[in-house]
Amino acid sequence: MTRGLKTAVFVGAILMAALCVPKAGAQFWHSKQGGAQHVVIDKSKQMLLAYQGNQLVMESRISTGKQGKETPNGHFKAESKQLMHRSKLYGNVPMPYSVQIAGNYFIHGFKSVPEHPASHGCIRVPMDSAEPFYNWVKVGTPVDIVGAWGQ
Repeated sequence: MTRGLKTAVFVGAILMAALCVPKAGAQFWHSKQGGAQHVVIDKSKQMLLAYQGNQLVMESRISTGKQGKETPNGHFKAESKQLMHRSKLYGNVPMPYSVQIAGNYFIHGFKSVPEHPASHGCIRVPMDSAEPFYNWVKVGTPVDIVGAWGQ
């Protein structure tokens, strides 16, 4: 009976490891370089790029605001961070690993991040990228939102 239990635990561990493999397009590198943090949200490519000094330390696919709910372009800063924020505008929807950049605009983890604009204005990040981004970014970090979908 013990052998069957050990096999089940082993198979379970392999399955968990397979499920935890990062999805393509989400990469994070620890920087050995100092320097200021800076984030670029490129709406034309639906990509988040995070820099430490001049070194790219993270890139992730994202999904910005859909037509009629576009994510605004501009220069912002990470205003606050919440491990779990809930939307006050859209039915108390959970927004894990939230970084507020302006008013009701957040960069946050979400389970559905298609490769095109799909949100109500926030910047959706895949869950496997959201946690390392949240842990890396500091309040006050500049966030530049540039481009337009379809360009």
